[in-house]
Amino acid sequence: MKKTTISFLTLFFILILASQAQALVDFGIKGGINNSKILFSPSDRFSNQSYLQGATFGAFLTVNLGPIGLQPEVLYSRRGLDCQVLITPPIAADSSAYFAPCAARLDYIEIPLLARLNIIPLGPIKVYAFGGPSYDILLKANLDITTGGQTDTENIKSDLKNSSLAIVGGLGADLKIPLLFRVTLEARYHYSLDNILSDTSRLLEMTDKARNSGFSIMAGISF
Repeated sequence: MKKTTISFLTLFFILILASQAQALVDFGIKGGINNSKILFSPSDRFSNQSYLQGATFGAFLTVNLGPIGLQPEVLYSRRGLDCQVLITPPIAADSSAYFAPCAARLDYIEIPLLARLNIIPLGPIKVYAFGGPSYDILLKANLDITTGGQTDTENIKSDLKNSSLAIVGGLGADLKIPLLFRVTLEARYHYSLDNILSDTSRLLEMTDKARNSGFSIMAGISF
């Protein structure tokens, strides 16, 4: 994964340096809300799964090459889910299995390398589609489980891979404010391409695979 990280970062800077002499490059910042889930397979030990809302923000470049363009980004992103997890007491305990409320909170640095296609120019408004891969680096991961009215937080970072690949796609719109800046609105979907569980994950006792997924609404400005 270290080689993948170096490759992504190298490509990121090559795109910037190669395009500055021949294209219009805008720098911007953006932020918004993630609505995310973790898709388990099998998922029978996880019920009532719902989206976890979390913040996402960071910086981006827009490299304009006519009707197409490039958009490399570096984002902080919180992912995870709210659900109920099946708790199985020890055999000696005089109780049966039950579902307990839980919330997984995963913090990532995400590096999407996106291609843009301008589809509907409407005067100062430019509507575009975008998509591409994202290299996601895990910063921390916690699992909150509530039993008997008490919530316990457990660090599960070692149960997850340090990095993973995902695919990102969506639609956006730019509104140019003359002589000032450009306002950007985007809606995007994010889906992990590989299993985010580590080979030694304790969660493998409950499921075989887990993937991040979710959609985001973001707004930003660029100069």
